Amino acid sequence: MNQKQNSIDMLFRSRMQVQASFPFMIEETNEQIFARIYREISRGKSVSGVVCVVRPYVNTMGKIDLEHDRLRVRLNSIVAQAPAAVRESLAWILLSKLLRRKVPASHAESYRHFMNRKEVQHSHQLVRQTKGRKYVSGPQGAIYDLDPLFDELRLKYFSDELQKPRLGWSRGASRWVLGHFDHAHNAIIMSRILDRECVPRLAVEYVLYHEMLHLKHPVDHRGARRCVHSRAFKADEKRFEGFKEAKELLKRLA
Repeated sequence: MNQKQNSIDMLFRSRMQVQASFPFMIEETNEQIFARIYREISRGKSVSGVVCVVRPYVNTMGKIDLEHDRLRVRLNSIVAQAPAAVRESLAWILLSKLLRRKVPASHAESYRHFMNRKEVQHSHQLVRQTKGRKYVSGPQGAIYDLDPLFDELRLKYFSDELQKPRLGWSRGASRWVLGHFDHAHNAIIMSRILDRECVPRLAVEYVLYHEMLHLKHPVDHRGARRCVHSRAFKADEKRFEGFKEAKELLKRLA
């Protein structure tokens, strides 16, 4: 772990220790935290009120708006119940963006430190599973059928233990996100831009293979850090026959 990460960890722990050492202290409410930090960022200017709405949101941890001199804050229930230091860091992030100020690095790192914790990620996945809706078109596209492609790639590169997730094509034809594996809904979604006659089969197979590797190599949580593409992941990726050719094909597509 590098020196910068060590310092962030120490800052995060020290804030937690202060709260644990003085349990008799009256903890600020979410409304009070946002009102106070608004005054700090705006150099003494106050708002007439703060309304915090807490819900098990799927796609956000926090959003903020300023309406008629009142702050309206929407907080995910996960972060709304987090330690005060975390909620304060999120307030700094949201209010800095709202007021077009630079987000303090210490608060950005403190919030990221919390969000990257394995137990927090697990809680977020559970919320997405129960509350979120995932559009999955099915494996059959206009040109390519992902179902037999998955079977062929599994037979060639993986063991039978690799379970087939839901397979589908995206609604839009994104050039930038060609595929993704959604762990919460156990689904591989491929960009519809690949489902065209002009796109070589090799390119489609490579993107699908890459997403299949996310099944084999889940996100690695090392303390507060998340490693999406580990060394083992990258080594397996290079086993794909036509790896360099496929990468070039996708560059031209993008």
